[in-house]
Amino acid sequence: MNKTKPFLLITGFLGAGKTTLLRRMLHELRAKNINTDVILNDYLNANIDVATLDPSLLSSVAPLAAGCACCESLEELVQLCKTAGSGKGDLLLVELNGTADPLVLLETFTLLDNRLAYFPRYQVCVIDARYWGKRNEFEILERRQLETAGFWYLSHKNEVPKTDLKRIKESIRRASNNSRETNIENLVRTLHIEIKRSKTVESRAMSSSHDMTRISSRKQGSLNVKQQYLKDSAHKLSHRFTGCQFPLPDKVDSKGIQRLMNSLPNWVIRAKALVRIVDKTGFRWLFEKVGNELIQNPIPTYELPSTPSSLMCIGPKLDPDKLRRLVETEFGIFISPLGDRT
Repeated sequence: MNKTKPFLLITGFLGAGKTTLLRRMLHELRAKNINTDVILNDYLNANIDVATLDPSLLSSVAPLAAGCACCESLEELVQLCKTAGSGKGDLLLVELNGTADPLVLLETFTLLDNRLAYFPRYQVCVIDARYWGKRNEFEILERRQLETAGFWYLSHKNEVPKTDLKRIKESIRRASNNSRETNIENLVRTLHIEIKRSKTVESRAMSSSHDMTRISSRKQGSLNVKQQYLKDSAHKLSHRFTGCQFPLPDKVDSKGIQRLMNSLPNWVIRAKALVRIVDKTGFRWLFEKVGNELIQNPIPTYELPSTPSSLMCIGPKLDPDKLRRLVETEFGIFISPLGDRT
């Protein structure tokens, strides 16, 4: 039997901090001389998030643009995993977009167990401390992303009061008895141990207690009628999101792009703008907004000659015409959408 590689699936709701976790992990993994393959799934244009990753930290990277990658692009995702499995990387990290239901992917990996060279398989769910329990109708989807995971990672925890943080952690633990809190150091240590093991053992070792396949199988076996309905409801929610993308002028004023982002209606749950800034040379910059909060520090990106400057919006009830008018008003030009996904 061929040597296997560890696999980590990164899940979490829109804007929870999945790519931020990924970027930080890549630095720690490289410090341990670990070669990492990455598959990055985003709703509209995964190339934009790929451009925020340092190429020197990667063995390979593959973008996958899809809403629910576990449905509409499942075959492509599996093929990307197979391709990475035959490469030189020691480890595969897969980041799913924030609207995806991971359960279908877990079931698929179980069925294709003998054809995918990844073991053990882990899942970490990134949870934004500021928004836990505040997703309203989409709380079911976020809880699905948590309940299938062996680990959870709490982001933005320094932005909530300590008394609230304790309550939030207790609530997360009640929501998923099978998951445990982790941090970057522990994730990297666990993966490093498994990589060293995979290089010395040609057959599959005993499954870790946090192998995501075992977790998935255990939960499937205990589903009652109510849980089965919850499963269907959560998956249907992942298909309620739509996205639209608009081209932007190649160079804009930083205050102008900030005004545009702040003017977006509250039904835009996630927004990203990739632009050059007139008063900043060199890089293009990625501006991000989560809910009503504009992230203050834009991220410099690596060169993406094939990806135009653009604004991308994701939400369950988008009005593309209204968003287009906001762009036109801010920059004083006519702009038609690059495309939308329904």
